[in-house]
Amino acid sequence: MQRRRPDLIIANHDHTGAWAGQPATGWPVEQIETVDNMLQAIRTRAGGIIIKVLFGLLILSFGFWGIYTRSPLFQDKSPEAVVASVGDRDIRADMVQATLQPALERLRAQLGGSIDPAQVKQLGVLDSILDQIIDRELLDLEASHLHLDLSDDVIRTAITSNPAFIGPDGKFNRDQFNQALAMNKLTEDGLVARIRQEIPRGDMLQALTAGVVVPRPVIDAIYRYRHETRVADVVAVPLTAAGNVPAPSEDDLNKFYEAHPDLFRAAEYRGFTLANLTVTEASNDIKISDEQLKSAFDERKTDFDTPEQRQVQQILASSEDKAKAAEAALAGGGDFQKVATEIAGQDPSTIDLGLVKEDDLPKPISDTVFNLPVDKPSEPIKTELGWHILRVVKIEPPQTPSFDQVKDQLTKELVEEEAADRLDRIGNQVDDALAGGTSLTDVAAKYGLKLTSVDNTDASGRDLDGKLIVLPVGIKEVLKTVFDTNEKETSRVGVVEDNAIYVVHTDKIIAPRLKPIGEVKDHVVTAWQAEQKQNAVKNVADALAAAASGGTPLAKAASDKGLTMTTSPPLTRRPEGATPVPAAVIVKLFKAKIGDTVMADDAAGAYVAQLKEIKIPDSTPDDQAKALSTELGNSTRYDLVGELTAALKKRFPVTIHHDVLDRLF
Repeated sequence: MQRRRPDLIIANHDHTGAWAGQPATGWPVEQIETVDNMLQAIRTRAGGIIIKVLFGLLILSFGFWGIYTRSPLFQDKSPEAVVASVGDRDIRADMVQATLQPALERLRAQLGGSIDPAQVKQLGVLDSILDQIIDRELLDLEASHLHLDLSDDVIRTAITSNPAFIGPDGKFNRDQFNQALAMNKLTEDGLVARIRQEIPRGDMLQALTAGVVVPRPVIDAIYRYRHETRVADVVAVPLTAAGNVPAPSEDDLNKFYEAHPDLFRAAEYRGFTLANLTVTEASNDIKISDEQLKSAFDERKTDFDTPEQRQVQQILASSEDKAKAAEAALAGGGDFQKVATEIAGQDPSTIDLGLVKEDDLPKPISDTVFNLPVDKPSEPIKTELGWHILRVVKIEPPQTPSFDQVKDQLTKELVEEEAADRLDRIGNQVDDALAGGTSLTDVAAKYGLKLTSVDNTDASGRDLDGKLIVLPVGIKEVLKTVFDTNEKETSRVGVVEDNAIYVVHTDKIIAPRLKPIGEVKDHVVTAWQAEQKQNAVKNVADALAAAASGGTPLAKAASDKGLTMTTSPPLTRRPEGATPVPAAVIVKLFKAKIGDTVMADDAAGAYVAQLKEIKIPDSTPDDQAKALSTELGNSTRYDLVGELTAALKKRFPVTIHHDVLDRLF
């Protein structure tokens, strides 16, 4: 969809707040509605990854760093494969994966579960990530075109002044710097190279968006539009008001069947052969020698170490005076729990911090806790949360398990790692063999894949009898591949999480068909009767609307038909949550004048509403004006950045290799 340029939003108003050709008392509703719809769309898009990234470029930050981990979403077959190009620059598969993985970890944390490859594409995550990288490359190319460069002093200042690297003394801390680099698998040269790119990007976007100011008349108009409310008298005509519908004649059924073929059409079905190998099957004959175990133990010994842990309690006071009073009470023999609740006024559930490691706690608190003897309260310590008095209840010393203690766990890990590597190798070999013309049956026999044949299924996994099919590996991933693979063709190797590889051959396609009327007669009768009821309540609603428009009070017209009129609460244009008036009615009410009668219907029945009152805010509260100014400003900046990247795509052509993306992700 083409973006609407923000300068068109604000360029047409004069100092009186009127739009060209309109009185100063107000703007055309259509104009304001267009603006607000655009803002709603931008607000939806702004929840995605790309807008956060673009505006994240305005301020140099190290918060975007993420630790790269192996992901089943990337099949690791061709990390150097080019998935897109921007100007003379190539975007490789590993570049996409390095950006995708941290974003997926955040999504998993937010959604509380795993995300499969199909969801990554359906949610638009992969496309958003690729767009992000393309925009980044466009900005880099433009920075180079403009000869924007940084001196070493600027880079040095960017590093030494970054809060992530500032120690407790308020100065640059080399140890913190090195630790951050190690955690994010960066070298110092790599970080410098990154900063050398990030700052010019940020400077360009800052220069583009820094001067955005939204005029107050725009803010007031949008606020009035959004907070206008309408009250109406409403009569609901439920489907039950239609009464009993007589049985249809054969002619009625035939006509209805012919007029609504899509209601009686069978879905497309496909028959396929599945070949798969799970990681468990791949690990069946894997043996790990004692030499391998001992070598791995020596390499990973520290991974099994458990650092010292301490069970900690705290008193958290809101002021220094309360903290000192609590300290004095403890010195006088007061009970820690009572002092916390009665003197500090603390919630009892926040006293016990549990068993913690040193790096579980903020620096000033961890330093104190891990130097305290058991049962001796600390002096009050001030942090951003308040004043803390800490006490260690128990100390668990660090543990260094022996080889024998971790041998079983280590064996399991090495077997799983070897099985995963084997699965990857077999997947590549299977792909190569199929590409060379070997049949799926022969490939499965050679590489130990299990074959499963499915005679027919629709895209939801149900056969012609309506029964769910059963597959040995992920049905969702397999069916997606089946319905993406042409008849008599074999797919590429797919991955189910880290648990299995699979290939499908689409044996046959049963095209969608119109079921004979004799096969679906009961369904036709039910659908015909539902339509008759819907038409009946619409006729009742028509009669009510005609009576009200003719001067009969709506309440009386409703009462004459045994129905009840109610008065709605104040309705907004875009109600949130449940509303007593259907959305279709609300839309029509906001296009009506006082006294007008409108009608709408849905699956529950039909509705008649007569507009009774319109309320428009006289002014915009200051806090709302501030929030709306921020929202409008951000949406304008978003559009400005979009205009910039769209223009840069004309200077630096962008090509996306969708076939490579589909194969690798």
